Amino acid sequence: MKKNRFLLLPFLILFLAIGIDRVITLPILQPYYSKTFSHLNFESKEDLYSELKEFLKQDKSKRKKAIVFFGNSRSLLLPTKELEKKYPDWLLYNFSVPGGSPDYFLYWIERFRNDGTRPDFVVLDQSLEIYNKTPVLALDEVLVYGLSTDFILKYWSRYTREELSVFIAKHLFHTYRDRPKMWRIMERTKNSFVLADAYKEGVRKVLEILKEQRGSTPTDLTRLKNTDEQLAKAAEADFGSYLVPYTFHQDMFEMQEDSIRILKQYQVPYATIWVRVARPYFALYGTKKVQTPEGLKTPLEIWKPRLEKFNQETGTVFWNMNEDPQYDCNEFADPGHMSPNCGLPFGDFIFRKLEETTQEKKKN
Repeated sequence: MKKNRFLLLPFLILFLAIGIDRVITLPILQPYYSKTFSHLNFESKEDLYSELKEFLKQDKSKRKKAIVFFGNSRSLLLPTKELEKKYPDWLLYNFSVPGGSPDYFLYWIERFRNDGTRPDFVVLDQSLEIYNKTPVLALDEVLVYGLSTDFILKYWSRYTREELSVFIAKHLFHTYRDRPKMWRIMERTKNSFVLADAYKEGVRKVLEILKEQRGSTPTDLTRLKNTDEQLAKAAEADFGSYLVPYTFHQDMFEMQEDSIRILKQYQVPYATIWVRVARPYFALYGTKKVQTPEGLKTPLEIWKPRLEKFNQETGTVFWNMNEDPQYDCNEFADPGHMSPNCGLPFGDFIFRKLEETTQEKKKN
């Protein structure tokens, strides 16, 4: 037995490495190396969910109605407090996160079902980018911050080897996830830790806004406007990063199907939405051909028929913000994200479509 003790050495090294990793990445040390606030969007959703559950326990006949929005960074600008004043019968709970995708939506909708949490309406994002299995620039925030190990084990067959590797590696080693750099740590210790304190203050402000705005992070209106030429140039770059080549992610689409099946089963009204992008970027969707498993086609030729077929078969309402003639706020911070100036018009669109959908349901 003593002769075989050396076999334990790799496990001891692994446990030691994990222990050192956890010490280096303790929350108290985060201000000295972190350069992002993205994780706060995910962490704050637990408090948001608790708030939603408490709200829904009230007498339905006496409380406002709750609409839950599952989206990505394109939907974080929604000014929930302003919308609450303008539409006093509703409260918007924004579960959007950076890189929000159908697996993240399903993770929460399954929790809703298991807890008996039934919002009055649910909106699910349905953009092209989230269904591309082979982007040059893959977003992994949901895998890193948004999903539990139980969820990954349940749906492991719907993920690629690369995605599973990312999940395992970044959950096992937080230094790989956070990438603390010594030069940044040294920089933030200078001048009485002024940069570290600035990060701490940034965290405080972001969490405060997320709580106050029920999951949104709207910013002040701006006078700066990108020209069509600037957006067109940036759109080419974004298109190459997220849509070339384009391989429809059927497994991710099945996640969305599962969410909708659960909502229908528990009779929770819902709709899907295609959030507006800058006009030069939108034009590329349907004009620029890329390599796909079906040959050279535009991303729109791959995505749209599948979506239309699904909507028809399931009776799913689709809010097409990109081709709605009544929506006209076309200011953009970048090709994929509306300017803060469009936050309120975006909310107006949601509540206009909500009213139309509700009226249509009553007729049927």
